[in-house]
Amino acid sequence: MKFLGKILHGLATGLGTFFNVLINIMNVIVVTFEGIRQLLFMIFIFGCSTIFIFPIIPLMLPKEVMYFIFAVIFIPILGPKFISFLRYINYTLTEWMYDRADSMITGQKVGYESISDYSNKYIYEQEQMRRRQREQEARRQQEEMNRRFEEFARNFGGYQNSRTYGNYNQGYNQGGYSGQSGVNNIGFKEKYEEACKILGLGVDTDIYQVKLNYRKLAKKYHPDINKDPGATEMFTKVNEAYEFLTEENIKKYKQNYL
Repeated sequence: MKFLGKILHGLATGLGTFFNVLINIMNVIVVTFEGIRQLLFMIFIFGCSTIFIFPIIPLMLPKEVMYFIFAVIFIPILGPKFISFLRYINYTLTEWMYDRADSMITGQKVGYESISDYSNKYIYEQEQMRRRQREQEARRQQEEMNRRFEEFARNFGGYQNSRTYGNYNQGYNQGGYSGQSGVNNIGFKEKYEEACKILGLGVDTDIYQVKLNYRKLAKKYHPDINKDPGATEMFTKVNEAYEFLTEENIKKYKQNYL
């Protein structure tokens, strides 16, 4: 059973790698076609008078050109949905396979029995992520309103009164509301990049890839599964990196260093 578990673990890793490559390729295609679509839109705006005068011109275009135009229009719309579907399939299948492999290796039940439970877990986590994003956007809007209020107070001579209010907001923002107490700009860049390196991620990663790579590495280096001398130390580093790479810190790095 342990041997079959290791084979299944390898298959899960291979499948996850295949989906990640496919997702990256689709991201490049979507971004490329979105750029082309914007360029064509600008050309259309500048040349709309010609099209109105000669409406037969689009009908005279070769079929290949028309197919390309349709692709440019619809790929940026349908592409993100397809990418989301690939991520859903990747998470559901690989997590189920990893847990089944761990169950075979350790002889103990790991994870859920039904693959539909992994599907429900993925949907739940995505809903939670969207909720956190909405909360972050609401905080950003509130901070923007606070900033405008301070500017308004300063312009009308109320700076001294508003300074205390501004200091409160500054302390609120610097006090680690991001969930990482003690995180500041000193060494933040180096710590972020080191955490990405530990989890095998690029600095332009997202929270989905962070979670996916964390689960793979946590299982790979778990002391109950991996008996290598350095596995425990690596397992600790993986957990620390995962705790640091929150949505807030990912956003902070991209805003300041990309």
